[in-house]
Amino acid sequence: MKMMGSEGLKKASQVAILNANYIAHKLDEAFPILYKGEHGNVAHECIIDIRQIKSETGITEEDIAKRLIDYGFHAPTMSWPVAGTMMIEPTESESLEEINRFCETLKKIKEEIDKIKSGIFDKLDNPLKNAPHTHVELVANKWDHKYEREEAAYPSEFLRTFKYWPPVARVDNVYGDKNLFCTCPSMDEYKDTAA
Repeated sequence: MKMMGSEGLKKASQVAILNANYIAHKLDEAFPILYKGEHGNVAHECIIDIRQIKSETGITEEDIAKRLIDYGFHAPTMSWPVAGTMMIEPTESESLEEINRFCETLKKIKEEIDKIKSGIFDKLDNPLKNAPHTHVELVANKWDHKYEREEAAYPSEFLRTFKYWPPVARVDNVYGDKNLFCTCPSMDEYKDTAA
């Protein structure tokens, strides 16, 4: 804070608010935006509401978060402060190019959701329910899904050049949170090296 000074902190806050509002306005037609003020603006975060999508298609905020990994994005905060939502906080450090790519990604994911709603994609076997897709799964001889590998791996042209390959497929987050186990060396191993 000392390095940024009062003007730097003010500027960072202004840009963060501008970025959040830019995202809210770019996504407004694809997703309901919560907590908009009198003039349609949000604060430093943009909260998209997934609850109606879930009731219509069974797609959850977790499914969207996992699909974002296929596009190379870390998921926003899920189900806080409202269950069934995603809170996007772009801060001041994201470039306009990256913000636009993120918005286009969410719009593409919304198109995939619409394909589920219209019956083009199966409700249980679709790119969102099976995300993220690993390279091991995609190059295997056997492909048992009702959608193409291409749709799983390269839903955006950008990914043909700049693909992030997730190291693991979907994990059960709730199980993992409730059944944490340590893979650290034993305390005895630390004692041996301390001498």
